[in-house]
Amino acid sequence: MSSVRLSNVSIHIPVYDSSSLRLLRMPSFGRAKVGSRTVTHSGAAFVVHALTNLDLQLGDGDRVCLIGHNGAGKTTLLRLIAGIYPPTSGALEVDGKVMALLGNSLALNADATGYENIRLVASLYDWPKDKLPDYIRDIEDFTELGEYLSLPTRIYSAGMLTRLAFAIATMRPPDVLLMDEGIGAGDAHFQAKAQARSQDFVNRARIMVLASHSVELCKAICNKALLMAKGSRVFFGDIDEAFGRYAEMQ
Repeated sequence: MSSVRLSNVSIHIPVYDSSSLRLLRMPSFGRAKVGSRTVTHSGAAFVVHALTNLDLQLGDGDRVCLIGHNGAGKTTLLRLIAGIYPPTSGALEVDGKVMALLGNSLALNADATGYENIRLVASLYDWPKDKLPDYIRDIEDFTELGEYLSLPTRIYSAGMLTRLAFAIATMRPPDVLLMDEGIGAGDAHFQAKAQARSQDFVNRARIMVLASHSVELCKAICNKALLMAKGSRVFFGDIDEAFGRYAEMQ
C-alpha cells in the first residue's frame, strides 16, 4: 500500500537578496500579500509563508485535485511531497515511489542523446533491465522522433523535448503521481495520443495529486479536491463542494 501523510507541516522560505533589503527599509513593509501568500520580514530577509500548519492523509485510490488562487500553495505542496522542498516544521511521510510531472523537461541532460536520456531515467527509476528494450521501442513509436533520438537533446525544439519527456515520464506508473496542469504535450497532432496515454498512466498510479483550476479536468480524473488559501487547508473532500467554496472566494 502507498500513502502520503502530512502532520502540521509548514514551509517558510526566507529570501536574502538586494530586493529584500530594499523592501525592509520601506516603513510600510510590515505584512504584505503576494498573490494569496503571506509575507513577513525577519532580520535581514523577508519570509514567504508558502505552507502553514497543513494536515493531509492520502491512501491507495485517492485522486486529488488541488485548487485555489495563484500563490495558494498548490505547487509548493507538490514539491514538498516530491521531496524538492523540506518542511520547515511538522512531519511528512511518503510510502511508495514518487514521480513529479511539474514541467516539460524532466531534467533531461542537454548534452546527452535521446536514447542516453532514456537510459539515465531508467537507471534513476530502477526500470527492469530485461524490459528496457521494449520500453525504448514504445518511446520510439510514441514520440515519432526517429533519428533525432540519436542526437543531443540540446538541438531539439521545445515540442520535441516535450514529446520525449512526456513519453519517458509516462512509461512506468509510480505509486504516487504528482502533476501540474501546466504540463503540456506538444502540438495538436500529438494531443490525442497524449490524452489516451495520460489517462492510462493516471489510472495505474496508486495515488494521484493534480494542481488545476479546471473543474472539468478535476471531475474527469479526480475523486477528491483540496481547496487551499494562503498555504493552508480550507476544505478537503467532495469536488463539487470544493469548487462551490472556491467560487465564494473569488
